[in-house]
Amino acid sequence: MAKVKVFRCRICGDPYIGTGAPTQCPFCGARQQYFVEAKDWNPDEFKVTLSDMARNNLRAALQLELDNATFYDCAKNAAEKADDEYSLAKFKALMKVEREHASAILKFLKISQPELEKLPTCSANSQTNTQEGWKRENRAIKAYAKFRDKAIESRLKEFFGALVEIETDHLDLHAENLRQMRV
Repeated sequence: MAKVKVFRCRICGDPYIGTGAPTQCPFCGARQQYFVEAKDWNPDEFKVTLSDMARNNLRAALQLELDNATFYDCAKNAAEKADDEYSLAKFKALMKVEREHASAILKFLKISQPELEKLPTCSANSQTNTQEGWKRENRAIKAYAKFRDKAIESRLKEFFGALVEIETDHLDLHAENLRQMRV
């Protein structure tokens, strides 16, 4: 029988206990390749000397993540009111992941967690919210790809690259849901 170990996600920093690293981080959605055994964790992962451009890109990314988390919270609440259990679960999970991304960005910026702003307007309809979620994920992918490509800090290239992968997974989830809704 395999023994459990403690792993750390290099993208969000959160620990995971299991017989092996998960295929995706249950907190931020990063892929398995970003996990290390906790004994090999570098506590300085988020201590990066930031250029002005990197600081500005991280601030823009933080705003994107907070806006998306706030939107998904609204969509989650709308799905709950509509007794749509699948959409409730999906939007709740996406809200948590976006908050985790914001939390990781705050570690790079060395600032404390800002509160989510008031809930944005979202639809009472899960299909409409899924379409809006697709647009938001697509915007995030484009921004993070640009931030990755312009970053001079190798750690930020890796971080933004991981976010592109994660948000692409979210985009694919929304696209599949939209296809299923049309059938």
